[in-house]
Amino acid sequence: MENNIKFNQWFAGIIDGDGYFALSKKGYAALEITMDIRDAQCLYKIKNTFGGSIKLLGGAKALRYRLHNKAGILKVIAAVNGYIRNPIRLAQLYKICDLYGITLIYADTLTYDNAWLSGFIDSDGSIYYNIESVQIFITVSQKNKLLLDPLVSIYGGTIYSVKTTESFKWVILKKEEVITFLEYIKVCPLYSSKMKKIHLIPQIYDCFKNSFHRSEKTSIGGKIWKKYSDKWEAYEDL
Repeated sequence: MENNIKFNQWFAGIIDGDGYFALSKKGYAALEITMDIRDAQCLYKIKNTFGGSIKLLGGAKALRYRLHNKAGILKVIAAVNGYIRNPIRLAQLYKICDLYGITLIYADTLTYDNAWLSGFIDSDGSIYYNIESVQIFITVSQKNKLLLDPLVSIYGGTIYSVKTTESFKWVILKKEEVITFLEYIKVCPLYSSKMKKIHLIPQIYDCFKNSFHRSEKTSIGGKIWKKYSDKWEAYEDL
């Protein structure tokens, strides 16, 4: 039962980030989720649970999951009703719930062990490092700051305004906060390829600590840095 709840919370985070509930003029309901092709395993995990189809989009850099049969949509509503937090997505879900005579349930206050954030990171998150400042960043970007505000008090980090995109970014960059956040990931893992970077964070920190990132390429330290940095960058090259 706990695993089902975690999955549903994670799924709601995916929908809040990259999803869209649609209701056609003819009264047909659908769920669409568009994600980077690198994170295909997220969409296949959803498809294996609820059915639907996955289509490769133009340029072969993104995939779109679509579910439009009534039985599948009802199953989705049963799974995520009470876990959706994005006001835009809530408005979309309300219309579909109203169509089927289902009461929309609003999410409770976010708590530490809620897997919603894992889904949100899988959809709208980024994980990267800066070799000059020797920092690792875990971030989530969103137009709606209200979705990010609770994260600071629960998981730490800071929220920045990004004027160029008229959005906001929640950022964890202090080493102690990043290491602490890895404990959350143990309880609520990511299902995207970003999880590969999560697994490498301790090794990257060790390389920074020992200055392997500044070592000669032919030295032992340089070879160790290349090993882990190549694995890190492999995500970008998928």
